[in-house]
Amino acid sequence: MTESEPASSPQAAASARGATAVRQIPEPQSSAPQAPAPAPTPRQMWHDSYGRSSIRALQTLILAVAIGLGVWLAATLKIVVLPLLLALIIASAMYPIMRLLRRRAGFNRVWSAITGLLGILVALGGVLFGIALTVRTEWSDLAQKTQEGVNKLVEILSGWGIPLDDTHLSEYLSQATEFLKNSGAESSALSGVSVATEIVTGALLMIVMLFFFLLDGERMAGFLVGFLPERLRERANQAGRASVHVLGKYIRGTVVIAAFAAVCDLIAMLVMQVPLAFPLAALIFLGAFIPIVGALVTGMAAALVALVAAGPLASIVLVIVVILVNQIEHHILQPKVMGTALGLHGIVIIVALAIGAHEGGVAGALLAVPLTAVLWASFKTFRDMRDSAPRALHTEDDDAAAPAVRA
Repeated sequence: MTESEPASSPQAAASARGATAVRQIPEPQSSAPQAPAPAPTPRQMWHDSYGRSSIRALQTLILAVAIGLGVWLAATLKIVVLPLLLALIIASAMYPIMRLLRRRAGFNRVWSAITGLLGILVALGGVLFGIALTVRTEWSDLAQKTQEGVNKLVEILSGWGIPLDDTHLSEYLSQATEFLKNSGAESSALSGVSVATEIVTGALLMIVMLFFFLLDGERMAGFLVGFLPERLRERANQAGRASVHVLGKYIRGTVVIAAFAAVCDLIAMLVMQVPLAFPLAALIFLGAFIPIVGALVTGMAAALVALVAAGPLASIVLVIVVILVNQIEHHILQPKVMGTALGLHGIVIIVALAIGAHEGGVAGALLAVPLTAVLWASFKTFRDMRDSAPRALHTEDDDAAAPAVRA
């Protein structure tokens, strides 16, 4: 057996080398060309990163067009849209009072709406009549003093070496002053009748819409929410409540802030013996309804009158008072009175004011900020309630029916 082992080992080695050689032989490569990758389908093209970016860009474009169309329609139909928005804002500000009348005083829907409407008309009529009477009696003197103040300011700045003579400032100021003096008297009689007709029509529409908002505001909201899918109804209801809260707190806070600014500036003007103090305070009160810039601009106009009538010292003191009051409003009063109801950055307010003034003039500037705040509050509500489960809607009728059910 020992002699046969060497004889078998060369054969085993040869068979092993043959197997290794077989394994080392490369496989023949195919000479046929590879088929190209299939082209992506349209559905696949929309699902890659570029397609998703295109979808977002298209959605943004559609949203911008829809917003622009809405703004254009609002500006075109302002004789209807403006009274509607004013009625909504006033009704939102009156919501706590209406709830108090219904739940505490025991008024029904009709009597609470009539009482609220009469109270609003008396309050607004008294304020507007007082302001109009104060301003109208001294309107021409106010315009003349303002022009004299601007001319004196230009003279002082020119004496300091600031070149203002080469500009068209004097021409622009003269045109503005003539407009203030005449108050549009140079327009045609037909134009005056048309403007008066629009004002009267808008006021009547606002009164009628306000009455129905006070009477059936929640039922109207429920009717509109009923057109939405079930999964969106609770979010829409909460967004509506947030909008009413924002509008009401904004209007009530703005009235308090405007009264504070007017009273502080009036006291300063009376102390410095500035003429036309009461009409200037009335203008400051109205200007404060335009955030950030309204009270500041009207306060500077009062300082120009003080420059002519009481001298540079009174004007400087009034400018300091206006700036201090403006800072107190923004840093103390607004956070305390409005809280987070507004919730908008200053640059957003400025942009909203610019767009509103461009599209709707003074009325657009007055309505731009509260409407922007409402849109932002509604967006936050929808965003925060995105993953919440729908719940049953809660209305005043449920509160009224609850004691009867328990009984």
